[in-house]
Amino acid sequence: MSVNFKTTILALVALTLAVVGAEASNRRDNVEIPIVSGERWWGVVAGEGRVTLPFEGGFVINTSELAANTFRANHLLSNRGRYLHSEKPVTVSYDGTKLIVTPAEGQQVELEKAGRSLRESYIMNYHKYLADSTTVNCSDFLFTAPIYELGGDDALLYTQQDVLDFAARLERLGMPKGTILLPIGWHTPSGTLTFDAVAYPDPEMMIEKLHAEGMGVMLTVSPYIMAAGRNYQRCRKEGQLLTNAKGEPIVFQSRLGYTACRSLCSECVEEMNTSLRRLQKEYGVDGFYFDMLDATSLLGDDLARVEKYLEAWHSVSEGISEAVYSSPLGEPDNGLCCSVSTTRRYSWQELERSVARSINASLLGYPRTLFAAGIDFGGDRELVMRAAQCAALMPIAIIPYAVWGLEDLEPLKDVLLWREENRDYISALVAQCASTAEPIVRHLEYEFPRKGFTNCDDQYMFGERWLVAPPVGKGATRMVRLPKGSWREWGSDRVHRGPRVIDLEVADGKVAIFHRE
Repeated sequence: MSVNFKTTILALVALTLAVVGAEASNRRDNVEIPIVSGERWWGVVAGEGRVTLPFEGGFVINTSELAANTFRANHLLSNRGRYLHSEKPVTVSYDGTKLIVTPAEGQQVELEKAGRSLRESYIMNYHKYLADSTTVNCSDFLFTAPIYELGGDDALLYTQQDVLDFAARLERLGMPKGTILLPIGWHTPSGTLTFDAVAYPDPEMMIEKLHAEGMGVMLTVSPYIMAAGRNYQRCRKEGQLLTNAKGEPIVFQSRLGYTACRSLCSECVEEMNTSLRRLQKEYGVDGFYFDMLDATSLLGDDLARVEKYLEAWHSVSEGISEAVYSSPLGEPDNGLCCSVSTTRRYSWQELERSVARSINASLLGYPRTLFAAGIDFGGDRELVMRAAQCAALMPIAIIPYAVWGLEDLEPLKDVLLWREENRDYISALVAQCASTAEPIVRHLEYEFPRKGFTNCDDQYMFGERWLVAPPVGKGATRMVRLPKGSWREWGSDRVHRGPRVIDLEVADGKVAIFHRE
């Protein structure tokens, strides 16, 4: 055989191996997971209508098609200790008997085994794949004291004296010390992030006085500016406003009046971040609530555009650990604190969905949840109180302003006092969450494996010590499922032996909280 012929053969073999290697690297191997007896699965997304957690019915969903402001994840967790994780979006189909997972092109995923429980699959998945993803170190003060919203119809007209009067009112009512959340309207009418000189002539004095009284101050930040004036014209000229298909700034009606929305270009984000840091340094502002619920509809159905905008919005708080968001950014354990309530218009159904969303979002890697501020309750006074109590039982407690219009505040005060009594415990949970990823709000299946709690998403464990059955419905009684052990009613000497189901009297605003003896 000639040298040239050998060379040709070797070249063909090398080329063939290269082609095979290229095909292997682009291969997308489906992973088929037969469901074993008693096994249930969580993952993909929490609170999105097509998927129920744990998985029920049948569905086919691609995680790349989920909106960026959802609680989404590219992993699956089983209550039998099995799990699957992908670095990129996957397609998941489920028919009740098996799961089929199709990874993105060039990716391969495999089913892994961590142990025998949901907790073990969660912890192993987190520490193997997500432990290095956290980008924000949240401040402890966001969790250990309530945040009192100063809102209402006159929110845009408040002054620094109104803020001080509100603090004095909280003290008269005997409410625990916390943080006052100022609504939009604290800044200049043009939308620049500096205190309005007329309404807040001496913000430094106001904040110093509140600090001396043991109270903090948070400011609501939005991407909105009034569609008039010097700053609007500057932002329009510099391309810093959201525009329509014709390239014209989008103008809409909001509480500010005729409003435009910042485009959140890199220059705009840097400008806002610098302004917020200055407010902390010069005036002692304790933190910020980033609210853009009203802007979501302006972005249209282009998922890529929405995701890019949300990424820019969540980067406004870069380097600020005292930040809370009204909407999530779909990246598990990015360290952000975000709301599980997704609408301005509240109802009993939305209250129940929000509690379930918080429980399931924790399993997906979003443990720092809260209820959004500024919610419309449709005039239902019982709903206002129950929503305020549920908010107080979240990892971060933002108390809606609507509750202050009620005559009897004792039911809310009781829950806030429970939180005050457990301040050190909550602080320890926050630290544990940051170091080991253990959720603050825990699914009962997570804490009590294989005891029949897979479908229980209207009550949860607050850490390992407290069982909370939040008031998510009307009525004078609340059905509570107690796991095995001794459970003492908070505020009572009564102890119940589990496992059992009880109907607890919750008339007059009573809440169902039990201590694990």
